[in-house]
Formats: sequence, structure tokens, C-alpha cells
Amino acid sequence: MSSDENTDLLLSLGLSLNKAKVYLAILKLEKTTVGQIAKFSKVRREDVYRLLPALEKLGLIERLLGKPMEIQATPISDALSFLVSEEKGRFDERLDGMRITVQRLSLNDWKQPLPGEESIYILIADKKAILAKTSRLIRNSRKEVALIADKRRIIPVLSHFSDECEWAIKKGAQIRLIFEGNSTDILLGEKVNKLIDGASVHVKFHHKPLNHFIMSDDKEALITTSKESGLGESPTLWTNNSNLIGVLRTGFESDWKNSEN
Repeated sequence: MSSDENTDLLLSLGLSLNKAKVYLAILKLEKTTVGQIAKFSKVRREDVYRLLPALEKLGLIERLLGKPMEIQATPISDALSFLVSEEKGRFDERLDGMRITVQRLSLNDWKQPLPGEESIYILIADKKAILAKTSRLIRNSRKEVALIADKRRIIPVLSHFSDECEWAIKKGAQIRLIFEGNSTDILLGEKVNKLIDGASVHVKFHHKPLNHFIMSDDKEALITTSKESGLGESPTLWTNNSNLIGVLRTGFESDWKNSEN
């Protein structure tokens, strides 16, 4: 492995660039002096003196008594295990700090407008954001989730949101699904009922091309901008506009009436 690769590995474990250079020099020189370390690592002598206590504190080196003072590296497996442990400790502290921050922010009254107070249109392009918005839409449902989708792509979507669907069902929602496809697919219907509680899930099939969207309680909807891609692979429009949702509802009921079980 090259010197640069070794340096990068040590940087990934939390060492600064100069600490990594000095430590690698000590590893290669075995018992050595500050002057030799400075020459080999190309780090100034005064900086080497400053960095040695930090490396010693990390358990990476030992200073040998004598004149001149010599330095050697501790066994590398022990040293790096300690580094990993230190880095994990720092990560855990940051994670705890983030959790506390989230809790504190969650307690604030942000006075967000309730859905329906204002008509909003949001075009979402990022896949993670689309998935998160879809998850919230389903979880917010108390009466019904209405979905029109391509039957060829639906199973991965339902697998991803099965927990959200179960949550909505527990809150009293019904799930109505219309799958666009050439023919009724009994096997697909059975797969859907295995993924989600069958009693509250109603599946139909439509032979003609349809507009793809998901709607919750006539309050909000996500509309795909491309029927040729899966969820999150093309921009999606989110809206709570009552007029547009009314149009979607009318279209859904018409398609439902003309679909087959």
C-alpha cells in the first residue's frame, strides 16, 4: 500500500494530516528521534514536538527514557483499535447531541399552517424527499389512501410503504388501488394482500392508460410527472389544492367504476 493510501486511512480514523505523517514516519523508522522524524515526515521539528504528546495520548507512540529521547510506535493493531474506539466515542457523542437537538426543536411551536389553510404546490425532484413525502401522506391518512399505478412497478413501492399502510389502516383508513395493465392479475392481488392487511385493501385493474397519483383523505396528493419511471425516479408534484384534488377524486371514482376486480 502506498504512503498516500496509508495517510488517507489514518485521516479516515480521525488523525490530522501532520499527525498521520508523523505517526507513519515513526512506524517506518521504529526507534527514532525527533530530528529523524522531522526529516522523514517533512513536518517541521517544532511541530513534531507539539504533536508527540497528542499521539502519545492516543496510545499510538511511546517515548523511551534516555538521551537523546527516542520514540517508537506501539503495536499497530492495539493502536488502531484504540483509534477506532475513540472515533466511535466521538460519533456517539455527536449522535446524542443531534438527538437532543431534535427533541428540543420538536418541542417548539413553529406555528406551521394546517393543510387546507393555503393552496400549496411543491415540485419535488430528490428521490429521498419524494419517498419521505409519500410516507407522511400515507401516515396522515385517516379515511382513505387512493392510488393509481403501473402494476409492473407496484410491488417494490408497496413493500417500501407497507408499514405506513398498516399504520393508516389502524387509524381507520381504507386502501384503494387501481393498477394500470393489460389484464387482471390475480397473483398480483394476492401479493398485495400478503404485504398489507387484506380486509382493508381493495384492488382493481384497468386496461387503459391512466394518470398516476396517490391521494390521502381528499386533503393532499402526489402526482407523478412521468408514467415511464418508478416512484422517485422523476419529479413529483405535491399539492393540497382542493380544486385539483377534487378533479383527481372525480377521475379516480370514474376509473374505479370502470376497473375490474
